[in-house]
Amino acid sequence: MALSDLQCRRLDEKLAARPGGHSAQYLLFLKSPAGAGELAELIDAITVQKTDLFRDESQLLALRTHVLEPLVASKRRPLRIWSAGCATGEEVATLLVMLAEMGADAGSTVLGTDISETAIARARELCFTSEQLQRVHPMVRDRWFVPVGAGRFTLVAHLKDRASFACHNLMDSPYPAAAEGQGFDLIACRNVLIYFTPESFDRVVGLLAERLAPEGLLMLSATEPLLRTPPGLRTVRCEQAFFYARALEPAPLVPRTPSGSGLPAVGARPSPEVGPPPAATMDRPSEARSSGRFPAIGAERPPVPAVAASAHSEAEALFAQVLEWAAEASEVSPQTADTLRRCLTLDPDLASARYLLGMVLEQRGALAEAAAEFRKALRSLEEGRARATPFYLNNARLQVACARAIERLERAGSTPPR
Repeated sequence: MALSDLQCRRLDEKLAARPGGHSAQYLLFLKSPAGAGELAELIDAITVQKTDLFRDESQLLALRTHVLEPLVASKRRPLRIWSAGCATGEEVATLLVMLAEMGADAGSTVLGTDISETAIARARELCFTSEQLQRVHPMVRDRWFVPVGAGRFTLVAHLKDRASFACHNLMDSPYPAAAEGQGFDLIACRNVLIYFTPESFDRVVGLLAERLAPEGLLMLSATEPLLRTPPGLRTVRCEQAFFYARALEPAPLVPRTPSGSGLPAVGARPSPEVGPPPAATMDRPSEARSSGRFPAIGAERPPVPAVAASAHSEAEALFAQVLEWAAEASEVSPQTADTLRRCLTLDPDLASARYLLGMVLEQRGALAEAAAEFRKALRSLEEGRARATPFYLNNARLQVACARAIERLERAGSTPPR
C-alpha cells in the first residue's frame, strides 16, 4: 500500500505504544504466529472500512443492465461472484440483493474477502445500521432485510446462506478460486487498488484476471485506472461505467443503446428486457438529473444560464470523447491531454476531467503539472463547485482519489507539499 500521511500517523502511534515497536526484532515478531494478533491490530489501523450498501449507484446500474441481467438470462446456472476487499460486507449484501431482484439461480454465490480479520468478522453477520441502508429503497429493504432492533437490519436468511467470507491479503498467493474451478463470472474490487502502489496495482489486477471465467468481467472503481487498460485485459465500455475482460477471450458484450441514450453503450448479448433498475438504486430525493449527455447528480442548484449550459454540454461531449478513446486503446491517445484542456476551458469545475488530465500528465512524467491539476480538482470538490458525470457520481470518492494522488506525488519528492 502507498500509505497516506494519516495512515502513517496512525501506524506510528500504534508502534510507539509498543516496546521496541520500530525495531527489526518487532518486525520479526509480527511475522511469527505469536504476533498475528498484533499484526491484525496494525492492519486495522491503516485499512479503510467505511462503506454503504448500493454505493456508486450509476456504476451498479450499468452492472445490472449490461452484465448481470444478460448473465442471468444466458447462463441458466448459478453465478459465481467475488467481492475482493469487501470491508464489513456491504458490497456482498448489495450483490446478493441485486441477484435476488433479477431472479438469478438460487445457487448463485458471493464470496467476500478482506485483509482485516476484524472487518471479516463483522461482514459474516451481514447486519447493517439504518445509515448504511440509506441508499436502499424502503420496499427493497423490507423485502430483503429483517429488523433486529436498535436501528439495525440483517439480510434475510436464505440470502445469507449464499454468502461466504475469508480473510485474504491481495498481495498473497494463491488467490481464492470459484467453485469447481470454473472461474468467477464477476470480480468486484472497488475503491481498493486506489491505495496501492502502481507496481502492486499491476500485480494484483493480473492475478484477479487469472481468476475470471472465460467470459467473466472485472469491476474496478471509476478512479482505477480508466485511462490505462491493465495488462492482460481489455476495456469493455458502457455509457456509465467501464468493465474489464480478459484480453484473449471473445468479447462478452455487444453494442446496445439504452432508450434515451446520447451515446452507444456496450451491453451483453441480446436478452429480453426485465424491467426497470432496482428501486434500491433509484428514488433518491436529493438527486436531480440534467438533460445533458451525462446526468448531473447532487443537490439542487440555481438555474444555469443558457451560455454556461451550452459550454457545459460541449465540455461533457469532449469528456465523452476521451472516455471513448480510453475504451478503444490500451495506451493514452496523444490527443487526450489537449482535449481535456479544451474541456476545462469550457468548464473549469468539471473535476473528473481535471483528475484525468492529472493522470495523463503523471503518466507522461510531468509530475509537478500533474500535482497542480489534482490540487485544482480537489479545491473544486472541497468547495462544492464540481459537477458530476456518471463515471464519477461519487464526488466524495473522487475527492479521496485526488488527495491520494497529491500525497503520492509529494511523497515521491517530485513536487513540494501544499
